[in-house]
Amino acid sequence: MLNISDNPEEGYSWLRLAAVLFIFLIACIWAQPFRDIGPETRNALMAREMIEGGISLIPKALGRPYPDYPPLYFWLETLFSIPQGHISTLSAVLPSALSAVGILALTFFFGSTISLRTGWFSVLILATIPKFWLEAGSVTIDMLLAFHTTATILCLYFKDHEHRFKYKIAYTAGAGLFLVFAFLTKGPIGIVLPAISWGGYLLWERRWKNFFSFTLFMASVGLLCIAIELFIVYSTGGRQLVDDVIKMQVTSRLTDKANKPFYYYLKCMLEMGNIWWLVVISGLTCSGAAKSEKSIFSRFYKIVTAHRANRLAIVWFLGTLAIFTIATSKHSRYLLPLYPAAAVVFASLLENIFKNGPILYENIWQNIINVLTGIILLAGLLFPFLYKQSVFVPLSFVFIWFAAGIAMWLYIKTRIKEKDRLIALILLFLMAGLSGANLLVIPAFSRMASGRAFVEAAESKVDSKLPMVIYGINPDGDGVKFALYSKHKPSELHFINTAEELNSIEKPCLLISRLDNKTELKSILPENNCDKMAEGKIYSKQFIACLLDSGKVK
Repeated sequence: MLNISDNPEEGYSWLRLAAVLFIFLIACIWAQPFRDIGPETRNALMAREMIEGGISLIPKALGRPYPDYPPLYFWLETLFSIPQGHISTLSAVLPSALSAVGILALTFFFGSTISLRTGWFSVLILATIPKFWLEAGSVTIDMLLAFHTTATILCLYFKDHEHRFKYKIAYTAGAGLFLVFAFLTKGPIGIVLPAISWGGYLLWERRWKNFFSFTLFMASVGLLCIAIELFIVYSTGGRQLVDDVIKMQVTSRLTDKANKPFYYYLKCMLEMGNIWWLVVISGLTCSGAAKSEKSIFSRFYKIVTAHRANRLAIVWFLGTLAIFTIATSKHSRYLLPLYPAAAVVFASLLENIFKNGPILYENIWQNIINVLTGIILLAGLLFPFLYKQSVFVPLSFVFIWFAAGIAMWLYIKTRIKEKDRLIALILLFLMAGLSGANLLVIPAFSRMASGRAFVEAAESKVDSKLPMVIYGINPDGDGVKFALYSKHKPSELHFINTAEELNSIEKPCLLISRLDNKTELKSILPENNCDKMAEGKIYSKQFIACLLDSGKVK
């Protein structure tokens, strides 16, 4: 029988860990060929411009420098696109997916410093956090940032407990290298997050001398990275581009109007813990535990601070959360760098809870999870037959998913020990739902958010050498979706808002506009010289493509 044990001969296996990571990677990417690049279009567009125009130190979108991000993620997209010669959904997603696999491996090693059982719980909990799973299969710069910040923090942690000099040097070099990579991924925040996490841990441990030397190390690396970046930026675009980079990577994130309420990340924490919150609460209040609110908190605090790895995880979690809460720009994906810390804390709590016996109503829990898992599998199996037009993956993929779910359920019922069965069933429930979403929901959603079908339909009906004119559409919004899939180079597209601008463009041309601009277009376009080529949607917005022949607009 499978037993997650602290005995390495029973519970620890490099092969088993490799298998878990491989399965996770395949689950994230196997449906990628059947989806479009939808909401993450801009990240893929910058890689396309590097493929067509050469690797650059400053990413470009629509031919103009894009100051928000350094270039590392786009370099990796370009690298993975070399075999095909063009950007694809898979090559755009691979940096994020591989980063997620790396984070899982690092989280396992981190959790295993508490106990091997905690290491396994940590990696399985992290893998099934919905946001982590879904972002691993998307074009997510923050996943690459999370990998490098996690690697930096853990290099510092392992170096701190290493006694052999050559390994201390190796961990120090690793921390410096990953810190530079974190900066190359998303700018100064890549320096701030490890600094807050490890610096806060040293302060908690009252290690003042170590804190002082660490501060000098971080300041040296951070200032060097910033100086080199600003020098390159100034050489490329002068003082104006330097101002834009400082604004987009630092000041605007602190001074712009907030896009989400202050408490937004508290709601994200509910999603992060999902069903595990209920299990932990039920476990902390089960028989044998104190019933008062004060004693429950005391038990929680005692569990999560008992080991130095847990103390680091707490500071790592709270420090990262505080930084992003202060920032005015808030998105749930920004919290990815604190997910490994959260997973280790949850794993420690679960290990302690289940070590003391079953939780309240454990049999009822198991029955509920069994029913919910069965509903997900049955619904996923029936969905392709009920909504054929919304399914873009081969039917065989759905059958494989369904069979794998049934096989895992049977394995849990027959091979997993009773004390671990509830955790295993919860993991199966989450994996079935998330992998089902990757197969049936994400491909359909990505096509709704993508302009590929519309652009390809419009351009297929006209000469590819004709200019493409995009009227009344924000270049930084829906405009990038047209640019990614167009046969034209992004820098060759014409974004206009007035009749005067349209007059200056050589005719004939392909004109693209929102359908709700049709009345406005009719009032300025020459009669009998505009033929409709295609109509399409991005989400609920209707677009129209017209072939505009010779003649001046009014």
